[in-house]
Amino acid sequence: MVATYRAALVGCSRMGAFIDNEVAGNASVALPYSHAAGYEACPRTDLVAGSDVRGEVLDRFGERYGVDVSHRYLDYRDLLANERPDILSIATQPEQRAQIILDAVAAGVRALYVEKPLCASIDEAYRIRDAVRAAGVALNMGTNRRWQPGFRTVRSIIASGAIGPLRSIVVYATGTLFNTTSHWFDITQYLCGDASPTWAQGWLPGSEHLVDGDVVTDEPNGSGAYGTSTGVTVHFLRTPRPNDIEVIGDHGAITAWGAGTSFTMRARPAEGGNWADVPYPDFPKTSSTLHLIEDLVEALDRGDTTTAGGIDVAVTNMELIFGFIESFRAGGRRLDLPPTSSTARFHRSGFQARTPRFAAPA
Repeated sequence: MVATYRAALVGCSRMGAFIDNEVAGNASVALPYSHAAGYEACPRTDLVAGSDVRGEVLDRFGERYGVDVSHRYLDYRDLLANERPDILSIATQPEQRAQIILDAVAAGVRALYVEKPLCASIDEAYRIRDAVRAAGVALNMGTNRRWQPGFRTVRSIIASGAIGPLRSIVVYATGTLFNTTSHWFDITQYLCGDASPTWAQGWLPGSEHLVDGDVVTDEPNGSGAYGTSTGVTVHFLRTPRPNDIEVIGDHGAITAWGAGTSFTMRARPAEGGNWADVPYPDFPKTSSTLHLIEDLVEALDRGDTTTAGGIDVAVTNMELIFGFIESFRAGGRRLDLPPTSSTARFHRSGFQARTPRFAAPA
């Protein structure tokens, strides 16, 4: 008999449960996109409980996903004690995630789906890594593009040698480090075969005032570059091009347009000659969220922690975020990674989360 895993959600707001209402019709996003909608679509998971500190959000979540009031919790610790889920999603703000993750691991949760970024400081990231490794917990972070079939096709093409050795990646439109750029850090890492970053050089254009000593007081914009142990240089630019990324090899290049809405490829013979357009392979336009959840389910089936993501991937993402921040704090100097001595911390005073769009547009 095939097992069905009990899933629960902490943070029942936009990405947790209702973002689908905002992105419906976006060509780069295949639904389901929110955590809750992904569990609803997965035949191997049963969404049994939720927690949120806002009562209205919690009740709207319960009504939308059929979670009875007896399984709705204002305090996530009560959810952990009473429900004992196999999989826990954590879609809170970054400042709250570390303690929730650590409490979930201590409560015996076997798999975690955590929104990006993992947490709010390098110290927190390393404590989470130690706890997750020690407990044998599978973890995927919500940088969903690594489960998007179009980008998986890019990685397969790179691995095949069709564009020659990978030399550089260019991201043409970065955003805030703890949100959009976190996605770009992850997908560039994925396309590099998750090779270890060895250095970073970062700037925070227009956001310099958001770093106050050790405290990052809001989400700063990021640009710069990093390099990998395999010799790939990844460039992060701020240009008018919307969410485009290009991977460049010795005799070929692939461009992902609009965060993976479409892909094009150019190549030349390995022995030299002119570059020419090459047909890009067809790929299924299916939900990256659903594939991420299926990845966790397969790890639970096997009884191991191996996924396409994992805790080391999530921690590397944090090292890149804080590598850019520490480079900025050092006057824009190129710094070695990982930034193990970073004392910076993301902390927004008085932050209030947006109210989700509870219904799809008419």
